Amino acid sequence: MWRNMISSYCNASGQQLSVKRLLFVDRTLEQQQVQLELLDTSPPRSDEDWLNAKSYKEVPGPSTLRVLSYFLPGGKLYNMNLIQMNRRMRELYGDIYRFPGLMGKSDVIFTYNPLDFELAYRNEGVWPIRIGLESFTYYRKVHRPDIFGGIGGLVSEQGKDWADIRNKVNPVLMKVQNVRQNLPQIDRIAKEFIDKLETLRDPQSHTLSVDFHDQLKMWAFESISFVALNTRMGLLTDHPDPNAALLAKHMTDFFNNSFKYDIQPSIWPYYKTPGFKKFLQTYDHITEITTNYIEAAIRRFDLEKNHNQDSKCVLEQLLAFDKKVAVVMAMDMLMAGIDTTSSAFVTILYHLSRNPNKQAKLRQELQNILSDSSAPLTAENTKNMPYLRACIKEGLRITSITPGNFRITTKDLILSGYRVPRGTGVLMGVLELSNSDQYFPQSKSFMPERWLKQDSACPDTRSRNPFVYLPFGFGPRTCIGKRIAELEMETLLVRLLRCYQVTWLGETPLQYESTIILSPHGDIRFKFEPIV
Repeated sequence: MWRNMISSYCNASGQQLSVKRLLFVDRTLEQQQVQLELLDTSPPRSDEDWLNAKSYKEVPGPSTLRVLSYFLPGGKLYNMNLIQMNRRMRELYGDIYRFPGLMGKSDVIFTYNPLDFELAYRNEGVWPIRIGLESFTYYRKVHRPDIFGGIGGLVSEQGKDWADIRNKVNPVLMKVQNVRQNLPQIDRIAKEFIDKLETLRDPQSHTLSVDFHDQLKMWAFESISFVALNTRMGLLTDHPDPNAALLAKHMTDFFNNSFKYDIQPSIWPYYKTPGFKKFLQTYDHITEITTNYIEAAIRRFDLEKNHNQDSKCVLEQLLAFDKKVAVVMAMDMLMAGIDTTSSAFVTILYHLSRNPNKQAKLRQELQNILSDSSAPLTAENTKNMPYLRACIKEGLRITSITPGNFRITTKDLILSGYRVPRGTGVLMGVLELSNSDQYFPQSKSFMPERWLKQDSACPDTRSRNPFVYLPFGFGPRTCIGKRIAELEMETLLVRLLRCYQVTWLGETPLQYESTIILSPHGDIRFKFEPIV
C-alpha cells in the first residue's frame, strides 16, 4: 500500500523511483518474510488466558494519521528527541501503547511493565529478532554490496545468518579472559590520556582549555582501534591521525541522521531525498576511513614475522574464521566504540563529581589497589574492585546509552493484559523504570552501594526485578561490545580518580541530546585537582 501511495506521489510530482530503490522496498518485504519464518509455527493460541485477554485493537494509541500530525510543525512530537517522544507518548497513552507502523513499517508496542519485559525475553527464542537501522541495512546490502558482499553485520542480520556471525565472534568478544588480555595496553593508553590531560590542565584553575568530551572520544577510539586492529593511532600525542577526528565527526552525523531517517517518519525507502543522499555520503566517509584502517592492519599482519599467537587482536582472530565477517566486525567496532563509550564515561564521571563522598569512597578502594599511582594495572590487582564496578552500574542505571530494548515477538504473547500477536515489535522502556522509585527506591540519588552485596547502609534499594536494569540488553543479543566497554571505562576511571579530585563546574546538571543514543552535550566542564 505504502509503495503504491509513494509511487503515485512521486509520479504526480514528476519524480521517478529508481530501480535500486524499488528493489530495496522489495528487499524490505523479503526481510519481513524472513522474520515471519523465524516466528513460532505452532497454531494460534486458544487457551483461556489468551481468550480472556483484551484484543490487540484495544491497545491504547493513536491512529496512523494522528501520529503523522504529531510530527508536523505544532504537533505533539514536533522537533522532539527520542526520550522526549517516549515520555510524551507515555503521558498521552499510559504504560502500554501502540505506535502504528509508518511508511510500510510494522506496529510497535511500547511497554513500561517489567513483567512484559521478562515475558518478551523468555519467549524470544534462540534467534531473537531485533530490527536494526534500515538505512544501515540498505547502505550495506543494496547501495554498497561491492564492499560488504551481502553481509550486514550483527545489527542488520536475522535468523541463521545472524547466528552464524554471532557464534564466530562470541568466543573473541564475550570471553572474559580473551578481552582482558588487552589490559596492559588499555592501561598504557589510559596513562597517556592522563599525561595529555595534564598538559591541557590550567595549573591555577585546574580546568581544561579544550572540550573534555572530544578528548574522551579520542581516548575511546585509540582504545578500540588497539583491541580491534592492534593499531595505535597516536590520538593522544601531538601528532594524531587526522582521519580519526574526521571519523568522530562523521559518527556524530550518523547518529543524528539515523534518528531522522530510521526513527522518525521518512519516505526515503521510496524516494531518495537530497538529505538522505547526503546521509549516504556520511556512510561513504565512515566506510572509507574504517576500510583504510583495516586494510593497513591486514597488510601489517602479513608482513610481521614471529607474531605472538596468544595475543592476537579481534581482526586477526576473526580472519582465521571468515574474512568478510572479520572486516565487517572490525568496522563495526571502530564505529560503535567512540560515542557510546565516551558518552557513558562522561555520565559516570559526572555523578562521581557531583557526589564527593562517593568519589572519596571509590578513591580509597583504588588506593588500596594501587598504593603507587604509577604501578601497572594487572589481572590480579583489578580482580577485586566492587565499588568501582558498582559506580559504573549506578551511572548506567540513571542514564543508559539507549532508552529501551527492542524485540519482535516470536510467539503470541499477553502483554499487560492485551493480546499481542507474533511478529509485533515491542520496545521495552528500561530507562524510565530505572529512574522510578517504584523499582529503585531513592532513584534520583547516586547510590553505588545499592549494587553491593549485603550492604547494610542501603537495604532494599536495588530492584528485585532483574529485567528493569539492562543497559547492555539481554540474552543471545546482548551487546557484543559489553566487556570491552567495561574494561576501558574501569581502567580510565582508576587512572583518573587515582590522580585527581574531580568536581563538576557546569552551571546546570549534565544535559543530553537523544538520537539513537544518549550523548552528553552543552556545558561539560570538570575541575581536575591533583591528589597530593
